[in-house]
Amino acid sequence: MKINNNLKVIEKMAQYGYGEANGKVILIGEHAVTFGQPAIAIPFTSGKVKATIVSLEQHATSEIDSDVYRGSLAEAPEHLKAVVSRFIERHNVTQPIKITTETNLPPSRGLGSSAAFAVAFVRASYDFIKQPLSDETLIAETNWSEQIAHGKPSGIDAQTIVSNKPVWFKQGSVTTLKPLDLDGYMVVIDTGILGSTKQSVEDVHRLCASEEKYLQYIKEIGKLVYDARNAIEQHQFEKLAPAFNWCQKYLKLLTVSHEKIETILEESNKLGAVAGKLTGSGRGGSMIVLAKTLEIAKKIEQSAQKLGAQHTWIENLGG
Repeated sequence: MKINNNLKVIEKMAQYGYGEANGKVILIGEHAVTFGQPAIAIPFTSGKVKATIVSLEQHATSEIDSDVYRGSLAEAPEHLKAVVSRFIERHNVTQPIKITTETNLPPSRGLGSSAAFAVAFVRASYDFIKQPLSDETLIAETNWSEQIAHGKPSGIDAQTIVSNKPVWFKQGSVTTLKPLDLDGYMVVIDTGILGSTKQSVEDVHRLCASEEKYLQYIKEIGKLVYDARNAIEQHQFEKLAPAFNWCQKYLKLLTVSHEKIETILEESNKLGAVAGKLTGSGRGGSMIVLAKTLEIAKKIEQSAQKLGAQHTWIENLGG
């Protein structure tokens, strides 16, 4: 899934568009954010999606070339087909087109791959028709795409990816935060287990509607997000630990953890991890582990790989 920067062929075409976007990592507040509680997310700059749109000969058939699907637009998965068809219809695109996406963001891992695709595609589409694109329009289009993909998205992915800065998100409103300035490291781990955001979100809402205790877990996660923000504002890396660890306990009670996540967390703690939790919708997907030093972070990364993690990244939280 390497990203290429070869646009020479495209530049020779009569009409083309290009767009790109980073992924995101939710530090804390996932699931609770869909109930109106706050969440904190940061751009995941190690992950990127690049999209190109190229006009084809009039007799050709519109097509998509991506990691998840390669073939005609007519036969594409519903999510892809809906997003592309919306662009074609709304902007009266009459000629056939080819959409190509390249990414090193694994799908269905809680790293914002679907929102990153939407942002990259919308940017490419407006570049294709040579029209200006405001952040408001970009966020609105991305959220529409996310609704098709996830049913009840929080909107945090779109806001974080479009702003490309750490954000505080609550009930649809976003506040941009200062870059992180913490003395530590974050290991981002792709467990290799496919998660389903739509199913996880629906299940948690069903649980909360069935018993009051589950709704209380959501409220407790909300309180922990404020604790985490205080730790970040005071540049106290160690104070993130209890917020992360308690959040993970509540997420497990909400049935969105996974055996593999718990195993990797257990082994990471043995190696000196400060804290760890799932990130995103859970039940697989990705997780984040905090480490005080790069040496410990590397040991955690190696351990996770031995336990079957498909991808790992180490992010310096020092701003």
